[in-house]
Amino acid sequence: MFHEPWYLLGALPVLALAAASYAWGAARRAKLERQLGDAPTLRRLLDARAPRRRRVQAALRISALLLLMIALAGPQWGVELVETRTQARQVMIAVDVSLSMLAEDAKPSRLARAKQELSLLIDELKGARVGVMAFAGQPVVVCPLTTDGEAAKQLLDTLDPSSVPVPGTAIGTAIRRATQALSRYSGSKSLVILTDGEDHKTDPAGAADEAAAEGVKIFAIGIGNPEGEPIPVRDENGRVTGYKKDKRGATVMSRLGEADLSLIAQKTGGAYYRSTPGAAEASEIARRALGAASDEASQGSSMRLKSRFMIPLALALLLLLAEAFIPEASPSSRAPAVPAPAKTLLPLALLALLLPARASAATAESALRRGNKLYDKEQYEPALEQYGLAGRKSPRDRRPVFNAGDALYRLKQYDKAAEAFKAVAQSGGPPDVRSQAYYNLGNSYYAAGDYAQAVDAFRKAVTLQPSDAEARLNLAVALRRLKNPPPKKKQDQNKQDKNQQQPPPPKPQDQKNSGGGQPPPQPKTRPQDQKMSKEDADRIMRAVQEREKASPQNLQRAPLRKPDVEEDW
Repeated sequence: MFHEPWYLLGALPVLALAAASYAWGAARRAKLERQLGDAPTLRRLLDARAPRRRRVQAALRISALLLLMIALAGPQWGVELVETRTQARQVMIAVDVSLSMLAEDAKPSRLARAKQELSLLIDELKGARVGVMAFAGQPVVVCPLTTDGEAAKQLLDTLDPSSVPVPGTAIGTAIRRATQALSRYSGSKSLVILTDGEDHKTDPAGAADEAAAEGVKIFAIGIGNPEGEPIPVRDENGRVTGYKKDKRGATVMSRLGEADLSLIAQKTGGAYYRSTPGAAEASEIARRALGAASDEASQGSSMRLKSRFMIPLALALLLLLAEAFIPEASPSSRAPAVPAPAKTLLPLALLALLLPARASAATAESALRRGNKLYDKEQYEPALEQYGLAGRKSPRDRRPVFNAGDALYRLKQYDKAAEAFKAVAQSGGPPDVRSQAYYNLGNSYYAAGDYAQAVDAFRKAVTLQPSDAEARLNLAVALRRLKNPPPKKKQDQNKQDKNQQQPPPPKPQDQKNSGGGQPPPQPKTRPQDQKMSKEDADRIMRAVQEREKASPQNLQRAPLRKPDVEEDW
C-alpha cells in the first residue's frame, strides 16, 4: 500500500511537535494579552472570532502536514501494465551422463555430485535464462532455456546414462550444440560443463574456438580425480557385480582430464574448477556468469502498482490554500490580519513532487487485499471466501476468479480450480492474459490426472503466446505423460507424491497480486525477443512430438540400438 511506510511512523512525532508549537504560541499570545491590559477591555478592542479562526488555521496546517507525510510515504493502489527490462543473460548447463560418471571417486558418485552442483547453480542463477543439456556420445537438451529454475530442477532425477541413447563422452559435440542454442539470444552467454573430461574424438578445443567466436564463455567443473577410478557395474538390485572392461578385457580406469577442460575454458575467457564437496565453485561461476554483461533486453510486461502520492499532496496544497484565505480578523476589525505562514510549507510540497514512487504488485479492493494476506499465510479457505466476496462486489473483474482458482489449486480441488481458470481463459481478454489462464488450466488438469485436457490447455497457451518457453516445456511433459501414463495402482499408491517430470504448479503468491481488471500474470518472465508466428509454434509442437519418440521412458521400453563405439564410457 505504501512504498516507504516509515514516513508514517515519522508522522507521529512531527505532528506532535507541530501541535506543541501551536500550543506554545497560543500560551505566549495569552500572556502578552494579559500584559497589555485587562481582558474585558481587550475583548472590546479585538475581534471576538479571532481565537476560533486561529484554531481553524492551526487545524488546517496540521492536517496539511499529515497529508504531506502520507505523500512522502508513497501511497500506491491500482495496477498498470508496464514493460519490464532485465539483464540479458543466458546460461546453458551441460551435464555428462556417460558411464564414466558412475565412478565413485566423488562420493556418492560423479553423477550424483554433478546433480548437486547443477541444483546449486540453478539456485544461484536467478534472473537468468537457464537450460539443461545431458550429453554422452551425443547431446540431448533436457530443459530449454527458461527463467523458471524450479521447472529445470524438477528434471534432475531424469539425468542418468539412459538419458542419451549413444554412449561415450562427446564434449566437443556438446559444446557445439550448446553454442547453437545460445546463439539465438543476445546478451551474455555462458556454458557450464560438468564432466570428468575424457574426450579425444570430437575436438573439444576446436569447439571451444567456435564458442568463443559466438561470444560464449565456458566454465568447466571437473569431477573425479586424475589418478583414475574403475567404473562399477551393477545389477538390477544395485549391487556391484564387477567393473567396466574394454574390448581387450582390461579394467577401464576413468581419469579426470583437467588439461583439456582448462584449455577449452581458457580459449573462451572462462575458467576451470575442480569439484569440491561443498560445491563452493557453483557460487563463483554464477557470480561471473551473471556479471558478464550489462546490456539489457526486454523480457515482457508485468503488473505494477500505480503511484498515488499526488492525491494527498494535492489535498495538502488545497488545505494550505484554504488556510491562506481565512483571515484572523474580519475586515471591519481594527486589528490587522496576521499573514498566513502557508509559504513555509510550500517547499515541502515541492519536495514531495520530486519523490519517486516505485511500484510493487498489489490489489486495490479491500476484500481482494484481505484474501491475498490470508493466502500468503496459507489460509486458503478464508482467502477463498474473501475472493468470493470480491467477485460478488465486482462481477466483471477477473482477478477474484483467477485468485480463487489459485486457492482451490492449493486446496487440491483441481476440478474447481480448472473451472475458475477456464472461465478466465474463455472470457475474451487480452491474448497474454488468456495464455496465462490456459497455462494454469493445464497445470490443474495435469494434477487431476487428465493429461489429454492438460495437453489441449498447454497447446492453447502456446498458440496465444508462441514465445512462452515454460508452456512449451509443460506441453512436452504432458505429451510424454499422455503417451506413457503411469500404472493405475502405482498412481493410486503415490497419489500424494509429485512426479519427477510434473510441470511446475502455478505460483499464486505472484499471480494473485494483480489489478486493473486484469488477471494476474504468470510468475515467470517471458522472453520477448523471440518473435514467432503461429506456423513456427506449430512446427515446434511437431518437433516436440518427434522428440517424444526418443524420450527416456520410451527408450527404456524399447531395445536400444547401440552404435559401434570403441570407448562407450
